[in-house]
Amino acid sequence: MAVFVESGMYLEFGESPRGKKRALLWPVLVHQVLYPDPRRAQLNLLQRAVLGLVRARVVHTEDMAALTGLHFDLIKLILAQGISNGWLGDNADALTPKGEALLDDEDISDADMKSGYLLQDALTGQFWPRLFVQLREVEPCNPLARYPEFKPNRKTGKSIRPFILPATRTELPELTHESLMSAYRDYREDYRASQQLGYSSGISEQVSLQGVQRLDDRAQSARVFVWVAADEQGLDLWSVRDPFYLRENAWWLQEPLKQAIEHDKNLLSHLSSLVSIPQADNQSVEEWLEAIHKQTEMQVLIEYHWVERQPDIKRHLSVLLVRRKKLQEGGDTNSQELDAALVESQKLLEVVMQWLIRTYPANIGHIPKQPNLNNTILSALKVPAFTEDVIKSLSRQKLDHVIRACSRPISSLKALLFAAAVGTLNKPNHPLKILGSSELQLEKLMNLADLRNQSSHAQSSFTGKEQTQLTTHIALESIQYSLDFTACFKEWM
Repeated sequence: MAVFVESGMYLEFGESPRGKKRALLWPVLVHQVLYPDPRRAQLNLLQRAVLGLVRARVVHTEDMAALTGLHFDLIKLILAQGISNGWLGDNADALTPKGEALLDDEDISDADMKSGYLLQDALTGQFWPRLFVQLREVEPCNPLARYPEFKPNRKTGKSIRPFILPATRTELPELTHESLMSAYRDYREDYRASQQLGYSSGISEQVSLQGVQRLDDRAQSARVFVWVAADEQGLDLWSVRDPFYLRENAWWLQEPLKQAIEHDKNLLSHLSSLVSIPQADNQSVEEWLEAIHKQTEMQVLIEYHWVERQPDIKRHLSVLLVRRKKLQEGGDTNSQELDAALVESQKLLEVVMQWLIRTYPANIGHIPKQPNLNNTILSALKVPAFTEDVIKSLSRQKLDHVIRACSRPISSLKALLFAAAVGTLNKPNHPLKILGSSELQLEKLMNLADLRNQSSHAQSSFTGKEQTQLTTHIALESIQYSLDFTACFKEWM
């Protein structure tokens, strides 16, 4: 197994990107390899399509036009080029050996071999899909400093102090032929894509891997300058720039960065200033909502980092945070929006109950099946947060619905709470056995369930019941309660 150790070697492969960004020093192992120098294909996409049809014995211009959608004159021009370049025979009805080799990208196997380097990620153990010829080292201002400082621009004299990512894996997998081939294949794919975007030239999907081989027996430890910027595409909070500038973003580093952020509050603090939320006055509704979603994701990382371990709860919690932000900032406050706030508040509570039921399964064989025993069962469970009023409210639930919810937690909120409580039997460490009424405030949960049920039905004077007029204040209180209730269980998640 390979091991990363601090060596004082720092690598940088290009200028820092423009705009607001933050620098990281990413830990890697450097492997020296021998690989074929990739060269641009000599065929564009249209030429490749026509030559491919010739090889498939489709030689009539009319048939080629029907299959490709190209104009007759363009096909004739490509065939004439093929003859003059020696790719096709005189009658343009068969490929020459040169044309066959070119279509198969065999020219790559004849490319010059270069001694280059391959990087292995010290966070994940994966090999980066990049090959390069020369190590470009940069020197820190003080090589002995614990936190190295660099001056990338000698003219301005400004210095930067990148964030040092800790190498979390103590042992890294060895470089094998399979891992080398996989990294080279990904590199060729990205190289091909960059050529198509930059030069509009087509390259076959078939990649020759002949001649790639390892040269050294022991890898060197190093750190690579990696720049992180805000994700302007709206897909993530941050975007990791390709350190080699072959593509705009380093797709293979995006997920490792997310995982590193989840486990390192200092890294989150280092990157948090990149996420700016523009003023709503300067935005369209869609842009404003996107900004709120970004802000919410940041808030989850900072205030509710513990929920990352429960993706289902995180999803509903994030939705509720977005809803609260919209109400607080004076967004839509019509009745539909207020109803939606109640619905989403209850959904978060329900998914917490579902988590409790699945994490602490109940033994339904211990539940007596006699009718009218709900009050006795709830009292016997001795759940600290079950006050008399809570027990009275829950006792109205149908016992068969509660029993069904113990195995299939798809039911009303009150039935789910009853089922979760059944799971406390003979489990002294169950959260509901530890959390008290002052923490859970289950009376508020009962009121929210009743209010939600009321709002889900048509309200009018014909019902004879007093109507509760939903307000922004009630909606925000419901949201806050659901968030606080969920946070009570963070130590168990």
